Amino acid sequence: MGTLPVNGSPFFVTVFFTANGNRLQLVQFSDPQSRDGQTTIPRGVELALQEMETYLKDGNVRVDLRDSSTIPPPLMAYPKQLGCEAAAYVPILHEGQLRGLVLIGARDGQDLNDDVVNAFARTIRLTTSSLAKTNSPNQPLDDRQALESRALTVLAANAATLQDLKAFYASIHEQVRTVVGEHGFVIALYDQKTNSINIPYLFEDGKFSSIDTFPLGEGLTSILIRTREPLMLVEDTEKRAAAMGAKVAGKAAKSWMGVPMIAHGEAIGAIIVQDLENEHSFTNDDLRFLTSVANQISGTIYNVRLIDESRKTALQFETAAEISRDISSSLNLDELLKKGVDLIRSRFNFYHAAVFLKDLPGEFVVIREATGEAGAQMKRAGHKLGVGSKSIVGFVAGNGETLVVNDTTRDATYYPNPLLPETRAEAALPLKLADRIVGVLDVQSKEPYAFSDDNLRTLQILADQLAIAVVNTELFAETQEHLAQHRLLHHITTTAASGTTLNEALQSAVNGLQVTLGGDRVSILLADREKKILEVKAAVGYADTVFDLVIPIGSGITGWSAAHRRTLRVGNVLQDTRYIEGSPNTRSEMAIPLIYRSELLGVLNVESEQVAAYAENDEELLGTLGGSLAAIIANARLLEQIRAQAERERFLFEISDKIRRTTDMQTIIATTASELTRAVGANSARIKLGIIPTNGKK
Repeated sequence: MGTLPVNGSPFFVTVFFTANGNRLQLVQFSDPQSRDGQTTIPRGVELALQEMETYLKDGNVRVDLRDSSTIPPPLMAYPKQLGCEAAAYVPILHEGQLRGLVLIGARDGQDLNDDVVNAFARTIRLTTSSLAKTNSPNQPLDDRQALESRALTVLAANAATLQDLKAFYASIHEQVRTVVGEHGFVIALYDQKTNSINIPYLFEDGKFSSIDTFPLGEGLTSILIRTREPLMLVEDTEKRAAAMGAKVAGKAAKSWMGVPMIAHGEAIGAIIVQDLENEHSFTNDDLRFLTSVANQISGTIYNVRLIDESRKTALQFETAAEISRDISSSLNLDELLKKGVDLIRSRFNFYHAAVFLKDLPGEFVVIREATGEAGAQMKRAGHKLGVGSKSIVGFVAGNGETLVVNDTTRDATYYPNPLLPETRAEAALPLKLADRIVGVLDVQSKEPYAFSDDNLRTLQILADQLAIAVVNTELFAETQEHLAQHRLLHHITTTAASGTTLNEALQSAVNGLQVTLGGDRVSILLADREKKILEVKAAVGYADTVFDLVIPIGSGITGWSAAHRRTLRVGNVLQDTRYIEGSPNTRSEMAIPLIYRSELLGVLNVESEQVAAYAENDEELLGTLGGSLAAIIANARLLEQIRAQAERERFLFEISDKIRRTTDMQTIIATTASELTRAVGANSARIKLGIIPTNGKK
């Protein structure tokens, strides 16, 4: 409709008059800025109808309130008293006679353009045409027809200036009541996307209420929507309804009349009037009038709902775009998830939203972020659900498929959360990237059948984006962790390589590695190839007795690793028969062979008090360190050999130098024996000299 608000634009003032004799009588007034505007203007005005018909003979008239020379004074008075800056009049004509008049007033710079005025005119012409079909030519309107004419015209004016659907429903009820009488009244709306019905307006036993959404079923209302045909039952109502296959909930009406609301060839709802106490309360004229009302208002309700849905969809896609922008510009997962669930709850108008993420073992999904006080309590309690469990979230976490419960009261498997007692519908969507399920987006609503294909598609887009955010954050954290670990490895290897002795190098390595692993036990065992054993040469986190431990190559976890020259990772040493206890609290262990140029030098061994403490990335990290340590050990051994060789050469040089400086044989022999005894740490030394006889015999 031309006068529906778009993007926050204001509404127009409207005044509806009907012709009564030679007088225009005010019968309907709408002013969005005043609730009691009808008391501030005259209730009617005396006008010569012939003069007005002449004035309005060409149709709509726009009024320039600054120039009153050509406008009948009474028609200037109304818009001026209303504080309007511009106005227009739309005549209501029937068979060439003026039957009424609609005033449209604009304030505060509103644009009262031709589109707005023409929208009113089209609605009024439609109403007049529908009324003309019910009257015989040249036959004056009787009282009933006059009531119907006025009711439909009022509805047309209300539709043209529609501000609020609830108020419009009340207006429909009021106009039907003036014609049909005081009865129970229902407006039901049908949602084709969810195949469900909700009743936003119900008048029964003098009380107003509404009914929550329920699935299209076998009641009379569902029959109206399926058949799209009017229906009236005024006697034996319950039996006749049963004969039609309809099930009646609650007290059956004695008289029942309903008509479908049709727009664009589809049923969008129904209007129902019923009398719980009396039969034959309605006539064919009542059914015909109710059909006219439905025809009159269906398009308006359809358009308003369509505009509302379009706005919601636009807002939802805007939300998805906003979250997408945040994901591309931030790696703070907590902030992203907090903003995500808050936007989903507020902009989708849901009751609760939460994100669950899988734990490292993949056995549970743990609540990471959630809305409201209920969400805060669940976060504090570390609320988690088993992957693949019978819960909605657990099922989705295990299967990776969206699961929707549109009415929790009708689902036998639904288990209510006492912190969320008002939940009537719940949807869980997987946070999934390729084949990997990283978590679940859980959304709950106070309204049953709140989840349609449209909002589920948007929610799935949001879930996919949140999954990307989770994975991106994980990758960033892993990258940072790897960078930090490699920096530590560099520090460890640099420190170890700078050791003056092999033992210093090995001890520096195990100390640094313990820091990297967060306090685990670390040891380095060197291989004795001749004895075929492993001996602990450096350790941290163990008792001193660990240095007494000698392990045959091939025995225990470290011996197996040395014998097979392969890394061995054991998640629970208590379940591995190869385990040789080095510490009573050890639960998991990993042994990495130290190999340099195809030679086994030893084993790097780490132990933890946690079960399954080491993963593939730890194996990769320690494998890298093992290669570096093997090279350091080989170089340290070579350096020790060089130092020993140099020391021997220096010693021999010193002995030779002392011998050369004496000419006495006895002194030479004594010096040689003394130096050799000191060099090898012996208690005594004996030197035998052989004398060759002159005849050549010994």
